[in-house]
Amino acid sequence: MSRLACAACGAESNLDVVQPASTTAVTEVLAGLVERVTFHNEENGFCVLRIKARGQRELITVLGHTAMIAAGEFVQARGAWVNDRTQGVQFRASLL
Repeated sequence: MSRLACAACGAESNLDVVQPASTTAVTEVLAGLVERVTFHNEENGFCVLRIKARGQRELITVLGHTAMIAAGEFVQARGAWVNDRTQGVQFRASLL
């Protein structure tokens, strides 16, 4: 929490400083088999995948962008883990 003062009137305010995701997130690489394509937008390539990744027991939700994807394909994803309030823990891929 940071305290800032207004130069004109001297009023003070408390602000939460939020770091950009790129500086706080740790980049990780996942590889695995696509079990299900939950969503794929053909216009912009955004997709939601469920993959069985190496070293993970449960299926993982991966968000990313790709031109084409189908169940049964092997993928590698580079990105970071995020905890979505409504969807839970997901892997947000910057490169898929």
